[in-house]
Amino acid sequence: MCPRNVDPRIAINMDPNTPRIFDNVYYKNLQQGKGLFTSDQVLFSDPRSRPTVNAWASNSAAFQQAFVTAINKLGRVGVKTRGNGNIRRDCAAFN
Repeated sequence: MCPRNVDPRIAINMDPNTPRIFDNVYYKNLQQGKGLFTSDQVLFSDPRSRPTVNAWASNSAAFQQAFVTAINKLGRVGVKTRGNGNIRRDCAAFN
């Protein structure tokens, strides 16, 4: 349903209700069938992830805490440097 030849500088909000606020409305939207992408909406339609969507949609503090936990984990991921790493010029191919 996307139009052709769209200006690549145009961004679509994942959460049209509160696009500039970091909150749990994204998960409330999924409960209402308003996920932007099919891959988003499946988080609610799949019984394995639906409980998490419901928990975060109904409890902003739980969502915020889960986010903090995830960001802290990401911060501990080791960055590979020099001979152990590779900064790609093209994400699809090794340099």
